[in-house]
Amino acid sequence: MTEAADYHALPEQGSFSGHGGERVSRRSSQAAPADKASRAPTPMPSGSTDDAVMDLGEVDERDAAAAPRGSPKPLPHTFLGPGYGRNSYFTWRLRMSTLLVAALGVAGIVAFWASKDIAYGGVNVDDVDYALSFRRTKTTECVGGTDYCGACDTIVVYAMLVYHVAPLLVIIGLPASGLRIFEPFRRRRDGGGRQKIQRSVFFQLCELLSVAVLIFSLVVILYFAFAIFQGNNFYCSRARPILYVVFAVVTFVANFVVLTYFARFREHLGMQLGAFKETDQTGGIRSRLRGRSKYKSERSHVINDLRKHLYKEVSLGNVSKMESLLVYAKERLGTDFAEEMYCDARLVCKFFGRSKKNPMHVAASLGNLQALQLLLDAGFRVDSYDKVSRVRFTTGDLFWTFAQIFVSKPYTAEDEMEASIFRTTLVTPLHCAVFTGQIQAAQWLLEHGANVNLKSKASYWSDRMPPLFVADNPDLVKLLLEAGANHLAVADPGHMNTLTVLQLAYMRDNFPVAHELEEWGADVALTPLHEAAAKNDTKMIKKLLKTGADPNCVGEYGYTGMHRRTPLHWAAITGAIEAVNMLLDAGSDPDFQDIFGRSPLHWAARVNKPEAVRLLLAKGGDVNLRDYRDHTPMLCAASSKNVSSDLFECLVQHGADIDDRLPNGDTALHIAMKCEQKGTALALLDAGADVMETNRDGYRPVDCTTSTQLQFEIKQAAGDRDVMISYTHSHSEFALKIRDSLERANITSWLDLMDPTGIGGGPVWREEIARGIKNAEVIICLYTEDYPVSEWCLKELALAKQLGKPIIAVSPEGAAVTDEMQVYIYTRQMVPFESAIKSVNNSNKRKITYEYDEERFASQFRLLLDGVRDEIEKQREANIVSGSHRRLANGTSVIGFGENITDWDPATLDNIQFAFVSHGDHHHSFVKRLHDRLQDNHVKCLIDGTQSFTDMSERIHAAKEAILKCEVFIVVLSRKTVNSELVKDQLAFAEDKGRPILPVMLNDMEIPLDKHYTLSRLELLHFTPELGFNSSFMSLLNRVRDNMTTTNASFNAPRASARPTFRAVARMTAMGHARQNNSMAVNAAARAFMGRPRLSETAVALV
Repeated sequence: MTEAADYHALPEQGSFSGHGGERVSRRSSQAAPADKASRAPTPMPSGSTDDAVMDLGEVDERDAAAAPRGSPKPLPHTFLGPGYGRNSYFTWRLRMSTLLVAALGVAGIVAFWASKDIAYGGVNVDDVDYALSFRRTKTTECVGGTDYCGACDTIVVYAMLVYHVAPLLVIIGLPASGLRIFEPFRRRRDGGGRQKIQRSVFFQLCELLSVAVLIFSLVVILYFAFAIFQGNNFYCSRARPILYVVFAVVTFVANFVVLTYFARFREHLGMQLGAFKETDQTGGIRSRLRGRSKYKSERSHVINDLRKHLYKEVSLGNVSKMESLLVYAKERLGTDFAEEMYCDARLVCKFFGRSKKNPMHVAASLGNLQALQLLLDAGFRVDSYDKVSRVRFTTGDLFWTFAQIFVSKPYTAEDEMEASIFRTTLVTPLHCAVFTGQIQAAQWLLEHGANVNLKSKASYWSDRMPPLFVADNPDLVKLLLEAGANHLAVADPGHMNTLTVLQLAYMRDNFPVAHELEEWGADVALTPLHEAAAKNDTKMIKKLLKTGADPNCVGEYGYTGMHRRTPLHWAAITGAIEAVNMLLDAGSDPDFQDIFGRSPLHWAARVNKPEAVRLLLAKGGDVNLRDYRDHTPMLCAASSKNVSSDLFECLVQHGADIDDRLPNGDTALHIAMKCEQKGTALALLDAGADVMETNRDGYRPVDCTTSTQLQFEIKQAAGDRDVMISYTHSHSEFALKIRDSLERANITSWLDLMDPTGIGGGPVWREEIARGIKNAEVIICLYTEDYPVSEWCLKELALAKQLGKPIIAVSPEGAAVTDEMQVYIYTRQMVPFESAIKSVNNSNKRKITYEYDEERFASQFRLLLDGVRDEIEKQREANIVSGSHRRLANGTSVIGFGENITDWDPATLDNIQFAFVSHGDHHHSFVKRLHDRLQDNHVKCLIDGTQSFTDMSERIHAAKEAILKCEVFIVVLSRKTVNSELVKDQLAFAEDKGRPILPVMLNDMEIPLDKHYTLSRLELLHFTPELGFNSSFMSLLNRVRDNMTTTNASFNAPRASARPTFRAVARMTAMGHARQNNSMAVNAAARAFMGRPRLSETAVALV
């Protein structure tokens, strides 16, 4: 039969592409037209192993070249000999057991009807009706002239019935007899392949007879079990009847042997032909009764055929045929054909239902997103109901309904086990997608409006469940919960399934699902008040509270549930605002903690219910209450998806700290980044979270995720940049290309697009430049011909050097690096881009553009990208190390200074020249920097407190030993150290022992960023109002003289006699008092400042 003939009411199907692509024979494909030969075949659906087999069945049988080589021996026309029977697993066994039953049956029937009455030595019974009677008495009249009183009648009659069933068993065994007329299945000329196979009419008759035999055998057993205890059946002592009954028992057992081999024979042949389930075979009854369809209208024909073939093509994944069928349906039935053909299936008498064969459900079960989209565009609804587990009523199903009592299948499909004519369940496409584990299909349905809490309709109350109850994959569970699934719903309250989805997960031993549910606050079914709170059923809540229900109950009948949650917890978790308000008014405790230490506010924040959070806070919920894992509501909310900034701002307004921490130092932003919750992380930034905060391991929030895309977006939103691009604005086109390439590689970058020459480099612009350099990890310098002459660019590099930022140079023009520039950049680290530039357009000196060789540009950019990433990683690791050192620093440990500080022993300092630094356990980073610079200049430096001591007295003693042996004593003076008793004692000891003292005045004044940029290339002159004014003034005076112009007479250098004396300089101090003209002048100010006597006059001030 051709494909066009198979589509009865449809137009010619030649336009439809075959399954898996256009099908041609091997010979015809060689001469196919060019347009067909070049057409790309439609990809076959993955995992469809039978598709390729079916394709072989479509090969033209008339084409000899298409036929496979080799063929079995031709079959005899009438009878398959012993060779066919012997070479079979079950045929020969069925044949032999049938012959045995036939022999026993014939013998038993003949013996009964041809022999004399039992009373006269035979096995015949005259009054069969009386023998089968249930009201026989134990005393029966004896047959005249004999001593037989009917004791054997009943058992002989039942034995006779068994023998009379034997002819039916012989008929059942005829398909294995070898006679071709009784063959069980219709043979196909094309051989293998998987498609529906058709059972012969005789074979279906055998199936019905098998059912009849089984029912009859069951009746015989039940009747015999009852009748044997009636009358005097246990007094039968005649040998022939007893022997007759014994052989009947053997025959009865042999009947079941025949039926067993018949079932095995049927299953094996069906599977051999590709029918692995009952749905894969048919009896062809409908095709034989098709004549009745001539009374239907043409529209009914079209609807029936469309329903059948659309269901088939969706099942096979033939998208091209689906499109054609949908177009045809719109042409013949109108654009609203889906509403007419696929209205919701209904329950009839609350028990029965009929499938609509809705293709939407099939596509959802198979996860075919393309088919789902086509059906949606055609008008199909995503929340339609249909009966998926269809019940077929065929002779095969009827046979297996009874045969499974004594014959077990090797495997029974779940859909076949659940199929029952009295158990009907109507489900939505979302149920189908979730049940089959199709995550993408479920997500697609949810995105297109599927109701995540829509329950199935069923004849059994216990089968009425939302999709969440059939999910067995934690990822699917998470998807449904994020879409708003109610995980506290009780499926069948007060009946068999008074269960929540968490209980089902535990009953199924699905612990991954149970864990995911508990993360979202799932609980076991507790009380009706809990259920009403979760459903926001205020009427039921009011009713239960009026009856005296405790608003803080944690379980039924006074018991405590496994999670110790109140109805307020349930209402907060589901976001039931009216229920929350009513329970709070009834006295429910807003700070009641469950088994995890979480209050209703914790859970409302955790599951992202902002309205419930606001209401609980307004009613007095503790915003800083910590659970048993030290989470506050703020920290709980950080792990949720797409939490709004309003929720965080609401928590902050009621006293929460946006940068609240766990014991490991993680803030809410750290948690959001670890959970890769982009929306929540952005909301935290909007609410004021600090992206630069580090945890105890020294990690920033952006360091807590492996997703470079997420890092990029968070840094971009926070204004944090990995790279700052320094360039001259005449080369802005090249700078923008570099920036775009970096951002495509998920490297955040910043460059100033405002030309300072047009605005005079105002303070706002300078501050922005300085902030960009300070916040960047790496500086990229676009080194061009005009770069060294730009004062703005040189200031940018100078500031970067001062801040310790690595600089990577990029050369597009091959400009020579001057001696001054070599201070800032290294030529060996310069990335050349000259090979990537084909030509230069410098007609406009203020806007120079390039023509690029994109392939070479990409190659050189990869080199730049590797360098940038290496430097970013180095900076990240350095930040982590420094953060760890700051965290672990203490007053007597070297850890506060880093790993490169020399550990020293006072006993080994006799023959060493060194400087000793006193700092009072403050300014560790500055002291370390000072130490490193002295060491780099070959001055050995020892720092107080760089060893671990058991107590402070040991440290003080070691410091005094070092002061006695040092060449110079350096003391750091600042607002913090002047109050340090440790510094005071060490300074006094050094002065008493006559050690040279160098006071370092540390200025911790905050300098604005615009001043950073302006002063980056200038030498700073440090003044202190009292100490060191003389030396500072002399430095200032020398710099003033160096910069005086010789053309102005008033600025000529003064005569030697006119130069200020030391006394004159001393008089210029900020205090305005006379100073002594000796070394004691400065010491007096020092004594007043430190409260200690005698300092040397030299003072050093550092910023």
